Amino acid sequence: MSARVLVVDDIITNVKLLEAKLSAEYFDVVTALNGPDAIAICERGEADIVLLDVMMPGMNGFDVCRRLKSEATTAHIPVVMVTALDQPGDRLKGLDAGADDFLTKPLDDTALFARVRSLVRLKSMTDELRNRALASRRLGIADPLAAAASETGLNGRILVVEDRPRVIERLESALSAFHVVETEPDPQQALLRAVEGDFDSVLVSLDLQGYDGLRLCSQLRSLERTRNVSVLMMGEAEDRTRILRGLEIGAHDFLIRPIDRNELLARVRTQVRRKRFTEKLRDSVQSSMEMAVMDQLTGLHNRRYM
Repeated sequence: MSARVLVVDDIITNVKLLEAKLSAEYFDVVTALNGPDAIAICERGEADIVLLDVMMPGMNGFDVCRRLKSEATTAHIPVVMVTALDQPGDRLKGLDAGADDFLTKPLDDTALFARVRSLVRLKSMTDELRNRALASRRLGIADPLAAAASETGLNGRILVVEDRPRVIERLESALSAFHVVETEPDPQQALLRAVEGDFDSVLVSLDLQGYDGLRLCSQLRSLERTRNVSVLMMGEAEDRTRILRGLEIGAHDFLIRPIDRNELLARVRTQVRRKRFTEKLRDSVQSSMEMAVMDQLTGLHNRRYM
């Protein structure tokens, strides 16, 4: 999968190292040595994903990310923060700024490439919707990108698939202050509930007794009724290979146990925001199609309807 990866770092040796690694994986690499240049590149539509260093003079990575995620024309671009900072508070600060992920140095190449491919895949799914939604402006519909970018990611409907009562209790306690939370210990019943419900995100444990959580992730991504719901995996550090496999089959994000409460809230909020962003674009496309074939005065189909 070829994509334009923007590498942003004020240290040229770091830029060259990442550029070499990504080029070897057949990505097209664009570089910037500071925040303002990175923002300009994104505003020109020249990046599919941003690998952003945090510690830069002047405009740091947090500020750059916050700026990108607040603008309607750049909010859809995935941002991965890359830094030597490894404290939970630093990771949380990046996620709160709108980052899609937060990777610490030294980078694990396999994990980096898997994350980049996963996020690029998700972006490509929304790009066509964005292009079509822009036509809504010409039909007098409110700007769909501005509406989508303003989404807060709060008050989502969350389904937690976990079979350990104490873990369920902790997750429900953390999430219920900001979202409507439902829990289901049985993965098959969870799939049925996801199909019948209108969830924004499904959290899937990879440690279910007698069942492979990745299979549920795959089913959620393949069914028409659930393929637009964000899927967030929960696993142990030793589940690294399975987590990378989960990203390959379409899961959107993951959490490593022990799960930090604030990181849980930040990642779920990001996934809810992304899901609703896509929904608003899809609704805008549908509205513009209806306006094209319906007479607004009579409500009847016009001559363009076949």
